[in-house]
Amino acid sequence: MINNPLQINSIGLGRRTSQSPERVDFSKIYTTAQIPNLIEVQRESYNRFLQMDLIPEERDHIGLQSVFQSIFPVSDFRETATLEYVEYQIGNWQCKCGNLEGLEHLRANCKNCGSKVKVDPFNPADVLCNSCGTFNAVRPNLCNNCGEPVGLKHKHDQQECQERGMSYSVPLKVKIRLTVFDKDAETGVSTIRDIKEEDVFFGEIPLMTDNGTFIINGTERVIVSQLHRSPGVFFKGDRDEYLAKIIPYRGSWVEFEYDQKGLLHARLGKRKILATIFLRALGLWLNPQIDMKTVSDTILEEVVKNAEYGNAEILKLFYVVDDAVVEKGKLYVKVKREGETHLAGMRAEEDIKDKKEEITRVGKKITKSALADLRRLGKEKVEVAPADFEGAFAVNDVINLETGEVIIESNTEISAAKLQQIIEEGVESFSVFFPKNDTIGEVISNTLRKDAISKPVDALLEIYRKMRPGDPPTVPTAYHLLEGMFFDTRRFDLSRVGRLKFNIKMGRPEKDRINDPLLEAKDFIEVVNYLLRMKRDSEHYSQDDIDHLGNRRVRAVGELLENQFRIGLERMERAIKEKMSIQQDMFTTMPRDLVNAKPVTAAVREFFGSSQLSQFM
Repeated sequence: MINNPLQINSIGLGRRTSQSPERVDFSKIYTTAQIPNLIEVQRESYNRFLQMDLIPEERDHIGLQSVFQSIFPVSDFRETATLEYVEYQIGNWQCKCGNLEGLEHLRANCKNCGSKVKVDPFNPADVLCNSCGTFNAVRPNLCNNCGEPVGLKHKHDQQECQERGMSYSVPLKVKIRLTVFDKDAETGVSTIRDIKEEDVFFGEIPLMTDNGTFIINGTERVIVSQLHRSPGVFFKGDRDEYLAKIIPYRGSWVEFEYDQKGLLHARLGKRKILATIFLRALGLWLNPQIDMKTVSDTILEEVVKNAEYGNAEILKLFYVVDDAVVEKGKLYVKVKREGETHLAGMRAEEDIKDKKEEITRVGKKITKSALADLRRLGKEKVEVAPADFEGAFAVNDVINLETGEVIIESNTEISAAKLQQIIEEGVESFSVFFPKNDTIGEVISNTLRKDAISKPVDALLEIYRKMRPGDPPTVPTAYHLLEGMFFDTRRFDLSRVGRLKFNIKMGRPEKDRINDPLLEAKDFIEVVNYLLRMKRDSEHYSQDDIDHLGNRRVRAVGELLENQFRIGLERMERAIKEKMSIQQDMFTTMPRDLVNAKPVTAAVREFFGSSQLSQFM
């Protein structure tokens, strides 16, 4: 018999006891942070996606609710019928005998304001009303027949699904409204002729177990979270090459870049154009006079063709502009009440005093403190030497009003001879900027000289030719193309995370427009401004490391499934439009005749069954 050495000495180190050994901690730095419940992350994500236990008016614009609202309404090409999303219901909410149905039986009215408050059927207690803050003693509605409250009913429980090779899921039903219009052939005015509502079955949607898993065809599966590049705005800079990327959660990327040649380009998708062409087209969205989404193509074309957005408007967006005045053969520069100005650094041609204290004198440079004193005194203008206009460029065309002659065109350097001509011909005022002295540099000025386009309508058509080569452009199609790329929620979504990172990078309040998924024209201008300042002011305008984990985020199961649902609904949308166009009589058609949920169910089934992120337990 061979003895076990661990059992020789029953008192020694090898003695086995029923008690677990005491854990000894040798760390010097102690922490009180609890280990996070990682399964809860998945469960919360999926609950936010489904919002299953909420009635329609309580649901936030996230998950399934967000997907349905972004795809619907769907109209036919003739705009004689529209399919609208009303609400959805996940699972069958019934009592034990089936007499009571619906989530409404798990709600009560607040005794103070009448708002709906949620009732826990298994733990009746005082519930706080989110609207008015009143505590309500509420009790669930019980069935008169079986005495049970409403609950989610399953065909098969988890164990039964595993034994029978079935999926643990519940039905998804969506209420769709079909509106049919009569359209007047002469006036084009539509009037409602018929409205029909119907619940359409959208297949089965898997439920998550308490362990954070799914049971698909009897097999327990888990969805792995995905680490991906965070949406937002990112800047990258080298000695001569600088790049800015606007990365949305969904939609077209935009890149701005300039190199040693000193020209700024914009990259829309994979198409590269001069950035000033893009900025000129964006002028249509900076100060819109009317809501372009509601007007006809004829009015839209007329408005776009008459719109003006010249070089001067673009230059004023980026450069420090000073106003010069000519009086009696002398040159003056106006004192700005606030903001940056190039007046500080110019030589004064007059003595300026505050009572007995001298602020500046002839031939002396105007310092920043002297500029502050001039503003305090309310001085309107200061006489300066013409030599200080070396390197100045005209913002607008400088025109002799008597003869109509253009002395200097916009974005052209003002030479000493031209400046003398301006003074001699008595031009009252003109605006200047100094690209070499400005933090922005000469990039915008150089790009504008390379850009032959002068009107927004021509910029729109040029972008359309680049994006759709070979397709003859029209003004309405060109406008709708650019609008759809960045100003349409169906095709572009910056997301809350993207907006938050954008706000932080641009120095805005973090919550500014946090729920706005779209970009505005001024957002692009801010990005270009930031990019151009990086070269000369790297202390305040820094670049980003795209590989840093702070610029990455986790897509949990709810977000992944939301994307799959969107793919399925987009396929279904195309099929609905085709059915609407070939339907002979829309007045006898029901919503179920137009909606085929197979693309949606196929996308969900494919995701859970064969996606790389869906793995066996």
